[in-house]
Amino acid sequence: MFTGIDINAARKFISKLDPDQNNPTVFHIGVLDPVLRAEVDDETSIFKVSSPSPDDKGDIKFKWSRRQLAAIKFGLKGLENFLDPQTNKPVELSFDTISYAGKMRQAVPDRIIAMLPYELRQELAEAILNESKLSGEEQKN
Repeated sequence: MFTGIDINAARKFISKLDPDQNNPTVFHIGVLDPVLRAEVDDETSIFKVSSPSPDDKGDIKFKWSRRQLAAIKFGLKGLENFLDPQTNKPVELSFDTISYAGKMRQAVPDRIIAMLPYELRQELAEAILNESKLSGEEQKN
């Protein structure tokens, strides 16, 4: 039997890249709800098959960086022990409220996302995008 996905839940995530595993930054990540995920996926990928010539190949484009930014913007629910490089104090995360995918949503401000190193953004976005996948245990059931 399946168990539903709690789209309001968040889990703690610690990056493998964190230089201080004894006192790491803790990211609280959640699931992108299905409508939000569809909007992100549709905005960041293009697939074209129509052409006058049947020998022409389809055209596929992925906007990976935009997809990663959107995943973090809507999937990061909180963070602990993350230092602001300007103040050298822990960041206090407050969310913006923006209209996206048909409703008002809580979003991580761009200035916070801009503080994340490129490799960390990749890892964090992948973790967020994988949140709605079935685990090995769930697949066996």
